Amino acid sequence: MKKRVFIAFMALFTLQVVSARDVVTKDEQKLPEKARTFIQQNFPDTGISYIKIDSELFKGKKYEVVLTSGAEIDFNSKGEWYEVDTKRAALPASIVPAYISDYVKANFSNEYITKIEKDWYGLEVELTNDLNLKFNKKGDLREIDD
Repeated sequence: MKKRVFIAFMALFTLQVVSARDVVTKDEQKLPEKARTFIQQNFPDTGISYIKIDSELFKGKKYEVVLTSGAEIDFNSKGEWYEVDTKRAALPASIVPAYISDYVKANFSNEYITKIEKDWYGLEVELTNDLNLKFNKKGDLREIDD
């Protein structure tokens, strides 16, 4: 019995290793339509440097897009963004919900948002001063991290 379980485990592990390989391309047609639209709408003057496609067993694909400006955008298999990092440049206002923009303008008027990430609890943004603001799904500030 132990031998069968071990063989089944090893077969599953081997299958995952074989199928979980990264592909790097510049072909934007490899992205889901929703991801291409997001890039065109929010970064119209920036080209794609490369796209890394990570295929994960049971989880589908993840797409990491690096733009020529250095910005990085991560998409899930449906083409929905879950992280946008412009490094030191300001995020396009169209990506940031109004309640977050308003909070940053009111409390950190000399800073701007350089990164936004979706998580189970809501949204997290990073400011130019490296301060992280975490908002719940209702739009309430839940934590400030430095």
